[in-house]
Amino acid sequence: MILITGGCGYLGSHCAINLLERNTEICIVDNFSNSSIEILDKIKSISKKHFKFYQGDVRDKKFINALFLKKNIDAVIHFAGLKSVSESEKDPSEYFSNNITGTINIIELMKLNKINHFIFSSSATVYGNQHPPPWDEKLKLKSPTNPYAKSKFIIEEILRSFVIDNKEFRAGILRYFNPIGAHPSGLLGEEIHSGRNLVPAILNSLIHSDEYLSVYGNDYPTPDGSGIRDYIHVSDLIDGHLKALNYIKTNRGCHVWNLGSGNGYSVLQIIQVFESILKRKINFKFEGRRKGDLPEYWALINKAEKELNWSPRKSINDMVYDILNHLNKTRPNLKILKN
Repeated sequence: MILITGGCGYLGSHCAINLLERNTEICIVDNFSNSSIEILDKIKSISKKHFKFYQGDVRDKKFINALFLKKNIDAVIHFAGLKSVSESEKDPSEYFSNNITGTINIIELMKLNKINHFIFSSSATVYGNQHPPPWDEKLKLKSPTNPYAKSKFIIEEILRSFVIDNKEFRAGILRYFNPIGAHPSGLLGEEIHSGRNLVPAILNSLIHSDEYLSVYGNDYPTPDGSGIRDYIHVSDLIDGHLKALNYIKTNRGCHVWNLGSGNGYSVLQIIQVFESILKRKINFKFEGRRKGDLPEYWALINKAEKELNWSPRKSINDMVYDILNHLNKTRPNLKILKN
């Protein structure tokens, strides 16, 4: 059985469906701080499978240990954690508590219960701002400045040390770039929140048609002046998790892989893809650069391609179409997609 922490979140729920469709027995843990209980019904509706669910917090050692004792768990895929850079700067202690303490609890209790396979959700933010793109796993890292990225950096260091001291324990660290997209059914996708990320901002501008989309920066040293990022479809990202889990089952140690598309797309290019699929213009206006934003970054994914036999299959058009299909299904009154 595989335990999925944060299994009702955007990534965790897609992972749960993928595993259930492979007839893998799973157990989901979530405290609903970044998700909702309705996701459980969506997972059941899409997969047509049953699974175990327990509401609880990964910082609660008694709760996690009781779960390990009563379930035949042999691997953990750890998605539970807070994930907003701007939010982390406002409340760093909560990010360190949730992300670092929660992960330490899990790996210590895994050791106690002789569970030795662990997949961790890290982030491309651990690369900081000191390296020109593309970024690969061999780059020497310095501790990042924002609390969210720092929490991921610290956990990576903890896992490397833990594996050295516990020879049977095997860890896979996955550095995400920018996951977007949705399940092809349209029933499951990322929740739309206001914030710094481009895709939710575009969707909010579509929902509130009288609002302009803010594009931060048009004077970067990039071909069109807007910032460039690496976007990956959520289904490709989850496929990388399952291949990483298979890899550590036969390879000892602590392993790190980038999961991105290996390509960079500018803000204006992403807007153009949305416009092409929607067959309409998106109203936007340029504003000044935001503090901390990098001009451009994208991944080198050779290591994942070679070691995991993994590569992304979904194009940027696939990603945007699935996002819009999810919006269309969840807000049918908008009639967002034209036939």
